[in-house]
Amino acid sequence: MKKLVVISPAIYVPTKNGPQKTQIFTYNKYMTQKRILLFNLVFASFISIYGCVSQDLRLPATAGEVYKNTDLQQSLMMAAQNNILFVISPEALVDLEKTEVDLKCRSFESPFWSEKLSVYLNYMRQHPEYFSRFHVLEIKKGDQAQVQMQKDLDGASVLSIQYVMTEVRGKVTYKTQLPCEGRLAESIGKDIVKTNFEFPTTEDFGKLLADSADKSKVDRFQFANDFLMYLAERGAIFKFGHEQSFEKNSKGQYIMALALNQMSKEVISKNMGYLNLWLKKINQNSRQAELIQMFGLVNDNEIKAGVKVDSQGEFARKTMGQPDLTYLYMTFKLEGDDVKVTSLDGFNRCLQAQVKELGSDILGSFRNPAAKSSGDDDLRDSYLSPGFNCDPSQLVSQPPQQTANQAN
Repeated sequence: MKKLVVISPAIYVPTKNGPQKTQIFTYNKYMTQKRILLFNLVFASFISIYGCVSQDLRLPATAGEVYKNTDLQQSLMMAAQNNILFVISPEALVDLEKTEVDLKCRSFESPFWSEKLSVYLNYMRQHPEYFSRFHVLEIKKGDQAQVQMQKDLDGASVLSIQYVMTEVRGKVTYKTQLPCEGRLAESIGKDIVKTNFEFPTTEDFGKLLADSADKSKVDRFQFANDFLMYLAERGAIFKFGHEQSFEKNSKGQYIMALALNQMSKEVISKNMGYLNLWLKKINQNSRQAELIQMFGLVNDNEIKAGVKVDSQGEFARKTMGQPDLTYLYMTFKLEGDDVKVTSLDGFNRCLQAQVKELGSDILGSFRNPAAKSSGDDDLRDSYLSPGFNCDPSQLVSQPPQQTANQAN
């Protein structure tokens, strides 16, 4: 009769002559091989994942790696060199062309504000003198498609581009191309509506500028443009509102101009690698920012920075096709007569910390897990929703570290 001999607390091996050392050695060798195999698999998986994340989040070395549209880049830079600011009305940010048969059969185009702006900017690039004719270019809905040169009380020139909505109505026939994948026969005879927007022609635009004199010197638009140039090289514009430029301190100095002076000085002296990365990711992944994106500067009681997502709500996004506007932002505040602006260096460190926390999740909607499973289109329509604010401790500017040679 065979005996059961205990080799270890959990292993029982039947034998005639008692436990043999070779059996223990064989078992230990077998388990060691399994452990090595398991370690190799885990290590290989780690290297694979780490390599993908590192590749996805490699910092752009040049502005050209952030933004690829060189023609529009040059046009934006020419505008920045002339201290031109842009006002895009709230309506213009969400208006878009669409074709609709009913709630189940319709299609939406991308918002047109950036495309139309690029058309006028690229036209002016062929006539560089036109950039010296105005301080502000605005796009807004009007009573008719027209372009006007308007003057503020202080002499500032506003180039106002106004558009109108038009609707073309008809009936679905066998020759109609449906805005959906439904069966054509089921829609025959139904109403079909095409919503378009009419803009002034480039000929009218050019004629107005050709007939306009150079802009006068206006104090509120006298500021260093290095930060505007930094944005322009990366396909971005300063998110501007008319009222911003009128704010003054008790000395009569224009607050926005003081803030832009500080930002221009800092952007020259600091390494903005992670700011570049986030500008690149927003350009690549937000439908609103795929041609031109924005950078916001907000008057606030506190120093803040982060990502904002301006949204009309899920109903507007899902039902009306209006994508959210995703953009980086900073704040400034007035302390006495001094303007305090969020440190760009601190903002860059905050964005670095977010990258370390999120990893490759920067590619998606990192604050809304439900959105991750709803498809790429939903992510592009509300990229990085609902945004985030930096940890205030990260936004404090730090002095440059001395090297050993400098210390000595």
